[in-house]
Amino acid sequence: MSSSRWLACWASNTKFEVKNGLQSFIMDLAKRTCSCRKRDITGIPYCHAISCIFFNRKAAEKYINDCYKLSIYKACYEPIIDLINCQNMWTPTGFPLVQPPIKRRPPSRPKKKRVREPNESSRGHSGNCQEMQVIQLTGSMLVDQVEE
Repeated sequence: MSSSRWLACWASNTKFEVKNGLQSFIMDLAKRTCSCRKRDITGIPYCHAISCIFFNRKAAEKYINDCYKLSIYKACYEPIIDLINCQNMWTPTGFPLVQPPIKRRPPSRPKKKRVREPNESSRGHSGNCQEMQVIQLTGSMLVDQVEE
């Protein structure tokens, strides 16, 4: 959605009410929060925030979360992960090799019935079909009686 469609109404130096038709959100540039909470999730200013930032004539890049900046990215991945030699060159230990657990078959017969969701009814069908047949039968019987 375009930030030009949102109207930023000034409340204080850092607080704004952003409107678009019937929708309205509260934006705080100092705390970097918006009542829509999209900014909190992504860390990138959404169209509400951008309209407020442009209203203040500031650069939107200053309001992007620090984790998206190149310097932080490089600092995060700067430490080297040491490499490991192949398994043949490992020094042997006195411990036994780790094996996966034994797969055991359960003692009972496997279930064929599908596991239902918690909000799903326990019955596979509803009783409406039988009622409709009765209504159709009585309806056709009434039609037959009228024709006679």
